[in-house]
Amino acid sequence: MYKPLSLKSGSLLERAEQKLSRFLPHSTLCVGLSGGLDSVVLLHLLAAIRQRRPFVLRAIHVHHGLSPNADAWAQFAFDYAAGLGVECAVERVSLAPYLKQGVEGAARSARYAVFARQDCDVVLLAQHCDDQAETVLLNMLRGSGLRGLAAMPEYRPLNQHMGILRPLLGITRAELTSYAAEQGLAWVEDESNLDPRYDRNFLRNEIFPRLNTVWPGANATLARVAEHASEADALLQEVAIADFAVCVQDNVFDVSVGISELRLRNVLRYWLVQNGLQLDARAFEELIRTALFSAIDAQPVLVWRQRAVRRYRQRLYITQAKVGVIEPGVLLWQAEIHLKSGCLSWCGAEDGIDPERLRRGRLELRPRIGGECMRLTVHGPRKTLKQLYQEAGIPPWMRLSTPLIYLDGELAAVPGLGVDVGFRAGGQGLVPCWRPAI
Repeated sequence: MYKPLSLKSGSLLERAEQKLSRFLPHSTLCVGLSGGLDSVVLLHLLAAIRQRRPFVLRAIHVHHGLSPNADAWAQFAFDYAAGLGVECAVERVSLAPYLKQGVEGAARSARYAVFARQDCDVVLLAQHCDDQAETVLLNMLRGSGLRGLAAMPEYRPLNQHMGILRPLLGITRAELTSYAAEQGLAWVEDESNLDPRYDRNFLRNEIFPRLNTVWPGANATLARVAEHASEADALLQEVAIADFAVCVQDNVFDVSVGISELRLRNVLRYWLVQNGLQLDARAFEELIRTALFSAIDAQPVLVWRQRAVRRYRQRLYITQAKVGVIEPGVLLWQAEIHLKSGCLSWCGAEDGIDPERLRRGRLELRPRIGGECMRLTVHGPRKTLKQLYQEAGIPPWMRLSTPLIYLDGELAAVPGLGVDVGFRAGGQGLVPCWRPAI
């Protein structure tokens, strides 16, 4: 049976405990236990900290099934945790849903999916300073920006209920090895760690040993690069959030706002990410070219997978790659109606439609076919929808993908334009709001 470290600990224990301080006491911590050196040391440290700080400690071993030794590793992890008085769950995963990411990416995605299901406050992972240095160099060689150079954050939310903590990022592999030897710990060795076909293994086994013969502090230096990049990236995020409030209204991006091109690029990236769009470098540069430098009356479109970024009158909109047309149909009135092409809701407003009239009448959604007219001001003329759309600055694709609201066979309202005077309640009523599917 393994014995936890005594309370007369050295600096390694104190440093690990300091990283846990914000989660203690009375938290549930779960260690990702592969059975390798790093996670074995991490669990050993936590078992010692638990002796004097009240928290619940668990372990999870993810069985990827990639090695003929995978069953033995799972048994080792289970037995090791039990020897420390820690409950360890073993979960087998299939990589099939993730294989497009390659073996390494698939294993990582499957592993994090398991972590996200744990009933705990935080999952602790055992990546250390050398792992961080490898990640920085790997991302640098891939041409990553600041976010990539920041490498692995010490803490990040995993979902709305829990987060990931890496308490050993400031500790080197040599320190962990020394600690394990001092404590008489055993661990398993993954034979795939010697396979040079994996990029990280090539860096670890071939490149870093050579780097360290010339620059003995290379690992620590690269880990500091990650810290500096993380700070710079956080600052850019703050600037982006401030600029976002100026540039974006109702999720429409105004490229004519008077900020520098650098800040515009920064906040544009932020806006895209907020909408789930992760453009690669080439696509982003194409978006900049078309959004900022196309003729002012042009309507350029950048299609990215199933989405599109469209420009109209110096404003950018995110839409589906193929903008659908409205299917005609009769509907029962509801406060919110979800359709394949979008969501129709009703909002309270002066001079809206009487709700009782909506409930009693025959409510229809129709597509625009041309020639429709409305009167939006009591003493004003009837105007074609084409005129009204142009006056309101409604983009052309939205004119085709926005439903026309008919009540008892007559055009009553158009989302984004308003309610025809003949259907207004003369006071508080309801106006239609349309949110297209994106």
